[in-house]
Amino acid sequence: MADANCSRVCLWLSWVLLLTSVGYELTGISGMDAVGAIIIAIFSFREDRESFEKARGETCHCETRDDFTEK
Repeated sequence: MADANCSRVCLWLSWVLLLTSVGYELTGISGMDAVGAIIIAIFSFREDRESFEKARGETCHCETRDDFTEK
């Protein structure tokens, strides 16, 4: 599950980089690079914060199931 989340985040980061780079090439607005960098920084910050919370055990969305327990 963690690999799937990582792949999804990497996909979003790639899209942001691609769109802002294409936007810069088409318009020549240098601020497009800055916008892309800010969006990538926000994604990175959110993912890092979530990783640290999980490492500390603050959040766990694990479901306990009785299907595999012996009775």
